[in-house]
Formats: sequence, C-alpha cells, structure tokens
Amino acid sequence: MPALALLAFALLAWSTTPRTSDLEGQWEAAGLRGEVLGGRALVGSGSAVAVDLVTGTRITLGSVTSGTPAVGAGRLLVLGQDRLDGAGLDGRSRWTWTGPPAHALALVAAGPSVTVVQACGGTPGGCRLIGVDGNGREAWQTPQPTATGTSAPVVGADGNLPTVGVLPTPDGTLVLVDPASSRVVLRPESRATVGPDGRLTLRAASSGGCALTMFETLDRSRTSTTSEPCASAPTAEQPIRVASVRSRVWWWPFGKGRPTLEVGGRHTGRVVSGEPLRALRVDDEGLTVLDGATVRRYTWADDA
Repeated sequence: MPALALLAFALLAWSTTPRTSDLEGQWEAAGLRGEVLGGRALVGSGSAVAVDLVTGTRITLGSVTSGTPAVGAGRLLVLGQDRLDGAGLDGRSRWTWTGPPAHALALVAAGPSVTVVQACGGTPGGCRLIGVDGNGREAWQTPQPTATGTSAPVVGADGNLPTVGVLPTPDGTLVLVDPASSRVVLRPESRATVGPDGRLTLRAASSGGCALTMFETLDRSRTSTTSEPCASAPTAEQPIRVASVRSRVWWWPFGKGRPTLEVGGRHTGRVVSGEPLRALRVDDEGLTVLDGATVRRYTWADDA
C-alpha cells in the first residue's frame, strides 16, 4: 500500500506540474546575447551575428559592430558614416552601397526590393532621397521635397523601418514616399508611428475621435475610426499579450517557481522552462522566445 500511495502521489504531481501548452514547436537555434531589432531579428551585442526570429536563420554581417543596425522588409541594414551594408535575413543576399561624399546619411524606409536613404549635404545644402536596390545599386534618386526642409524621417525606436517613408513638415503635414517608385504623396496633419514588420500607422483627429490609417504599402492601406482620442486609440482589436510570471505547484511550496510566459488575447498559450525566458517576437503565426541559451519558435495550437 505505501508503494501504491507513493506511485499515486508521483502521478498526481506529474500531472499537475506546469508545462508548455497550446503551442507547437516549430524550430530552435543557438541563442546569443543581444537586442531585438524591429521585432524581427536578434542582433548580437558587439558581434556580427543575427538570428531571424521568424525562420531561425543565422547570418553574419561584419559591419554590425561599426554602424547603426536596423531591420526592414526582411533585411538587416547597417548604416555607417558613408555607406550602407545590407543582408537578407534569409541568408541569401549581401551587399554594400556607398553614399555621396560629404553627405550625412539616414535610413528612411524599406520596401520589398528597395531601401530608401536620406542624404543631406553638398553645395548648396539640401537633402535628397536615394533608393538602393537588393544588389546595392542606386535604383532612383530625387530631391527631398522642400516643404520638409531637412527634417529627419520617422522610423521605429527599435530600429524598425517603415514600409512607406515618412517625412514631417513644420505644419504637421506628412510627406509619404513609396520605396519602389520614389512617388511622393501628401497627407493631412497626422501623427505617424511604425508598428510590427514596418507597418505604418497615421493617427488624425476626426469628429471627437481618431481616424487610424494603416499602410502595408503606399497603395495598400485601410482606415478605421474610433471614438477614443488619438493618444489612447488602439491600433488593433484584441492584441496578443505576453506576461512573464513564475509557475508554482501545490506539492512543492519552496523556491521561486519555474519561469513562465503566459499568452492571452487573440491567441493563448504558455511556455514553461527551467531556464530564464524572454519573449522576442509575437505575431499571428506564433511566438519566438529566448529559452536559456536557445531561441525557440512556436506556432499557435489553436490554428492547427
């Protein structure tokens, strides 16, 4: 009887132990110490290595330590004083573009095949926009609209480049730039933010509420209106939330519990580990985490 009781207790303990649930493992890759850029790539601190958080591809780009890195349209981009280095996060392409002499460079946007760079300087002083293609060659060049002066482009704070370029003007009007064609479109006074995967959102006051226009490309956008002020208006219904907690079990009240990530919102799930956990990316296809020294990608079981 004591042996049966012990076995029953062990089975009960096993069945109630917190574990990963409602997720399906997709891939895993060796992790690294670094920061996430644009929600898309984990870039090593002081190293030349990056891991794509969607596919797990690991790439090396020697200039990562000598410039400012950014991510856009599936590319890792590193802007130096006078040049731009690019590498596809799928590991299939790599190129270098050299800017015009005596010009200050800034990244503007990244479309599927063209990266837009702002180059300011020269005589007379001014700025121009240059499109750089997937081979590091100039695809187009155009003067920056004079209405924007020498204003800096709007980009994500985490190195996330928009799919549509945004240049503000002093009166609040925005100049939008299409990376593919260099086409320029004026938009009324709005506040621009860059969201996941470079999606551009414009917020403009409308009848006591807020009109939200979200761009995938300059020609593909959708507008919705909310009764909330623009400062608090959400960009999506029922977002995906990830919370870091500790899981404990009733039969072992000691210790701090196991590191756990709880997911709620449009998708639900839970990752439990014996190692420290860090959420790196969350989207409608799945969740990527740093689990100790390993990067792991999961897909949602509720989509199966």
